[in-house]
Amino acid sequence: MKNIISRTVFLLSLLSLPTLCFCKTQNTPVSTTYPKAEHAIRLVSYNVGTFSKYVPGCYPLIADLMKELNADVVAMQELDSCTTRNGQVFQIDSIAKLMDWSYVYAPAMPYQGGVYGEGLICRSPILRKFHIALPAGVEPRTVAVAEFDNYIVACTHLDHVMSDAQIQEVEVINQRFTELYGQCNKPVFLLGDMNATPDSPTLQALKKHWKILSIEGYTYSSHEPSMCIDYVLQLKNGAKCQVTDTQIPTRFVSGSVTQASDHLPIYVDVILQPGQ
Repeated sequence: MKNIISRTVFLLSLLSLPTLCFCKTQNTPVSTTYPKAEHAIRLVSYNVGTFSKYVPGCYPLIADLMKELNADVVAMQELDSCTTRNGQVFQIDSIAKLMDWSYVYAPAMPYQGGVYGEGLICRSPILRKFHIALPAGVEPRTVAVAEFDNYIVACTHLDHVMSDAQIQEVEVINQRFTELYGQCNKPVFLLGDMNATPDSPTLQALKKHWKILSIEGYTYSSHEPSMCIDYVLQLKNGAKCQVTDTQIPTRFVSGSVTQASDHLPIYVDVILQPGQ
């Protein structure tokens, strides 16, 4: 009798656990509020807060938001891989499967039995992907890089406390991307949560080699936006593109963006020049 009661209690406890659904979302409407020009590529930067800031396991919600936004590349910061705090889920793999997209993950540091870092999910197949370690501040940081036929996208998340550490991280980013792509004829885009405002020394250091394409609007916090810290930039390597739109989207029909994360997403639409 005791064994039967124990098994019953165990089964009831399993039923009470939260479940995560990683089924592909269906029939998500494309936004008419934020239309995308023909032939434009929509680049989105989004600090997703390990998909657990307000709604635990909000993978379907964020997948629906990005589908509605008709994104082509989403640079995501604060991604767990197999940590105990998020049920040992490989988060970027889960969101990429919901979207049926490709991805690159850049682990930054070990955390709770897994790792923590940043990544890119991409509508198109990635030709080459890798990541670059950055100098450690309060936490180690990294850059995820994805190369496509006619453009390159990178994602990073700079130190959240130390401005000196941010400058050191920016120096490595400037040096490595100039070495890799300074003579490249493809446009190179850097997206991310820079944890720095437009007038900060960090952004001034970035602007030596990068041009800010995104609107300088408030992306943090999602509930009471008051800080501009998320950006889309382009490397000054001579490659041309046309920016057709840039927004901080807040109006969605598929779900509440204020519940998805403590950051708002930010996007830039670009049309590549002929020959790129």
